[in-house]
Amino acid sequence: RLQGKVAEMENFASHLEEIFLTVEENFGRQEQHLEQHYNDVLQTLSQRYDDRAVGLEEEKKGKLEALYKQLLACGQAMDASKELIETKKKHDKWDLDFFICSIAFFDEFAKEQVDLTLSTSLEFNTPRADLSDVKTMMDSINVVPAPSAPVINPQTPNSATQTSLRVCWSLFSDDTVEYYELYYRPVLEDTPADSRLPSPPVIKQRECTSCPEAALIRWESGNTNPVDSYTVELSEMGTDSVPTCQCLIQLQTGRRYLISVRAVNIGGPSCGSEVITVSTTGTFFYLLEDTAHPCLSISEDGFTMVRASMCKMIRLCGFRCVAVLGDLIPVRGRHYWEVEVDDETEFRIGVASEDTERNSYLGANNTSWCMRHILTPARHKYEFLHNGLSPDLRITVNPVRIGVALDYERGTLSFFNVDLEQHLHTFQCHFRNYVHPCFGLDNPGVLTVHNSIEAPEYSFV
Repeated sequence: RLQGKVAEMENFASHLEEIFLTVEENFGRQEQHLEQHYNDVLQTLSQRYDDRAVGLEEEKKGKLEALYKQLLACGQAMDASKELIETKKKHDKWDLDFFICSIAFFDEFAKEQVDLTLSTSLEFNTPRADLSDVKTMMDSINVVPAPSAPVINPQTPNSATQTSLRVCWSLFSDDTVEYYELYYRPVLEDTPADSRLPSPPVIKQRECTSCPEAALIRWESGNTNPVDSYTVELSEMGTDSVPTCQCLIQLQTGRRYLISVRAVNIGGPSCGSEVITVSTTGTFFYLLEDTAHPCLSISEDGFTMVRASMCKMIRLCGFRCVAVLGDLIPVRGRHYWEVEVDDETEFRIGVASEDTERNSYLGANNTSWCMRHILTPARHKYEFLHNGLSPDLRITVNPVRIGVALDYERGTLSFFNVDLEQHLHTFQCHFRNYVHPCFGLDNPGVLTVHNSIEAPEYSFV
């Protein structure tokens, strides 16, 4: 009897361990659920604010234009009146000819009425904000935590037939449960008895990229057991089997997705990998550290490159251009990113094909295009180089944050001063191969890439 009680307590302890892990998993899912819903609410409110701000700006513009036109009309009337008075003073009061000729004109001019009332109201239209949809979104947020995992009870005798099976379970918690879902997986008849499910894959997050139309997911197998294929799970939707450790998924623009991967073999699918979040607001990529020049150091987050003040590796490594590539997703669409760099730093930013020679400067050949900043004793000089040639352009305001817009379909690469929303230059070229963002520093300094941001309207006009 004691041995039986010990076995029951061990079984109960294992159940408690499973419940403990389930609580942790449910907490993580619930936290993600709340974060996603509240982010949607904040995004909706932000959009309402932007729309209202644009409306106010248009209303202000209309009022100022109306007041300016009225001011011009009033000024013209004043000038005409003063001119008539001065003309009258120039002539002698006994000049009868002038008096007879001008009396009718003076009388007609005096009868004209000048509108001295304001042509527009100084008050702004303040329509009532309709936040009913926001309230609906807030009310729809589920604040009830997910229940703990049920525990399947031992099978009772005579509970199964050739076509049916009775399954019983228990719930060792006070969670609120509306209904249960039962999952099962058939096992192949010829499956070896010693076959095991594969381990979950490990997603390589630093190598995952995305754009508004798609995402490229890469992972490691992490398995000693054989794997036949992989499945990529996108929220509640899945893809066909994937034979390799990467997958290009077509997505909808302006969404946030939760993506995980499962490994599959003859024994069945593994557990899901760690979930990653992908946003399709804008193009997202990391700097490829393995392509960086030895004189460059890449930050831990993969977005900032630094060139130290002293570097003795330029002549030793054989690469003259101190640069690094960005891991842009191979999708022929529109891509936009921004670069932040100090105006005392000499830099080269642009794109380059994969087959560009590493021992040549960016923009000095026919497989790379770039914007170059040069410090001279007289001024800041900017060049837009391709095949070693640049148009003769002068930029009066030094751009500190530069927008780069790549359009495969139109065959353009454009540069902008983000702070001024100013177009700097556009290359016209048919990109036969995929290109990578490229960033170079010609003197010591820091350069930071900003991506996963929505392209401004002026970037692809």
